[in-house]
Amino acid sequence: MLKQRLMTAAVLIPLVVLGILKLETSQLQWFISLVSALAAWEWLSIIGIHDIAKRVTWVIVLFLALIVSLYLPVTLLMVVALVLWLMATRLILKYGHQGLSESLTSLFRQTRFGIACTIVLLTLFWISVLILHQTPLGPEQLLYVLVSVWLADTGGYFAGKKWGKTPLAKAVSPNKTWQGVWGALALTSVWALIAYGLNINGDLSLLVWLLLTLFTVMISIVGDLFESLFKRSYNVKDSGNLLPGHGGILDRIDSLIAAVPVFVAGLVMLGAI
Repeated sequence: MLKQRLMTAAVLIPLVVLGILKLETSQLQWFISLVSALAAWEWLSIIGIHDIAKRVTWVIVLFLALIVSLYLPVTLLMVVALVLWLMATRLILKYGHQGLSESLTSLFRQTRFGIACTIVLLTLFWISVLILHQTPLGPEQLLYVLVSVWLADTGGYFAGKKWGKTPLAKAVSPNKTWQGVWGALALTSVWALIAYGLNINGDLSLLVWLLLTLFTVMISIVGDLFESLFKRSYNVKDSGNLLPGHGGILDRIDSLIAAVPVFVAGLVMLGAI
């Protein structure tokens, strides 16, 4: 399994990095559209939509939502993204240990709710990538967010494995611990300092840059746990098997679906873009 993960990462990471740094936003949007469509395909499968025609229909609806988002005010989109992920954070904090209430469990098992989450959250992710990438420091800052989430995942894994004792949300993801969270934050703090030294921060002060990074990383963990809520509600282990050793596309970008919009929302509200 580890060998498969490393081989898949060795192929995909250079392609993603080159795509972000070398492609124009008008070109990158098609790649992100494909990633979003594949993630939607898997999400729809998780919530029990197995009929191919129905899944194709909802993926088409997603593409229409992506187009519509291009004509909506950036501030409105980012406020919506921030509010939704703060609501998800509250949900995880309240029910992470005891499990969802009967009414919320019923809500997560409703197909319409799952479809709404799929369309809205993936649309906000897609438009956030475009908004950020087309700014002067956009390619570098978009890559910065990706690396931050990757490092958080790495730091969280190793810190949790070595020191993990206190469950983070045992009813949602039993293997995640608060010690893992501290490891994730520690490693990404170092990365934030390095990026600040490389002037990737733009006009943001070191303190603001660091706080925005740490907040983004915390929300990225919420994104991972939010997807886990759906998988637990439907007794699904992985979103798919498209990526050897990594599961599905959705399993790989669930943290980014939360992190990128929140990072961009922070930049918008700080007047940085």
